[in-house]
Amino acid sequence: MPRPIISIIIPTYNSAKTLEKCLVSIRANITKYKYEVIAVDAGSNDATLDIANKYSDEILNGLHGRINRNWGIQKAKGEIVCFTDSDCVVPNNWIDTLVDRLTQLHKEDSKVIGVGGGNILSLENPNLAEFAISKAMTSPLIAFKARNVSIYQDEREVLHNPPMNSAYFKWAIIEVGGYQEEYGYGGEDLELDAKLIKSGYKLRYLTNVNVQHMHYSDFKKFTKQMYRHGAARVRVGKKYKKYFQIHHYGPIFLCLMTFSPLFFIPLITGLANGLCMCFKERNFKLFFPLTFLTISFYVCYGFGEIAQLVKVKG
Repeated sequence: MPRPIISIIIPTYNSAKTLEKCLVSIRANITKYKYEVIAVDAGSNDATLDIANKYSDEILNGLHGRINRNWGIQKAKGEIVCFTDSDCVVPNNWIDTLVDRLTQLHKEDSKVIGVGGGNILSLENPNLAEFAISKAMTSPLIAFKARNVSIYQDEREVLHNPPMNSAYFKWAIIEVGGYQEEYGYGGEDLELDAKLIKSGYKLRYLTNVNVQHMHYSDFKKFTKQMYRHGAARVRVGKKYKKYFQIHHYGPIFLCLMTFSPLFFIPLITGLANGLCMCFKERNFKLFFPLTFLTISFYVCYGFGEIAQLVKVKG
């Protein structure tokens, strides 16, 4: 049987700081597959397009304020599409590891149409805020079992594979209507997987393929991102019940407590999270930033969830 052609799709927006490392790591892959690299840009005004031109086979102009993976899928020549983000560095066996295992699993069970791996936060010379945010994202009282920061020790079936490190059969994505990108940033990847699972398909987590995630952020970006994630979790959970589980109520209760006589509960939780991560990282400069970020997470993510819970479909 001829080997499948692979399309690698990377959404970009003002990604100049990290994009070159991402694309170089893809081009450094040692692979037996023929592949193409497609960058889909959302209106960058920095050097993103200049960098993309050096390494991409095709650059598409998408809509501002959207991830635009659907446009990349429509133009893709490959039978299998691999996704990563512009702030990720992939290992040199990334393409073969994802594609080999996906095709093998699909032969064993035709319902398996997607695979994905983990991501490890990796920042070069971060300032204190960037470093604190990167640690906050993986801390136990913020992560709340989130798949996008989980590293499992065994291969398993999962409900979601984040698109920073995943591969799918293109026909399966098209069959369920692609990504719901009309909501803007946040949740479109979760909803795609929810649609696939509802249609009877399966996703697998792979233990032997992790990407380095260069997630530089600041407080403003962090709070906006958490609000969007909270809103997306409820939006998807309203349609697909298994995507909103009991632990997802945690941020709602802690958010409401922050503005009530019970404010000391999220405060103590934030202090505990900050202290825990300080000991883990052996860096006590993180204590106050992590405490503040933990409480901010509860407020922003919780408000996002509440906003969607009370939203009336109209």
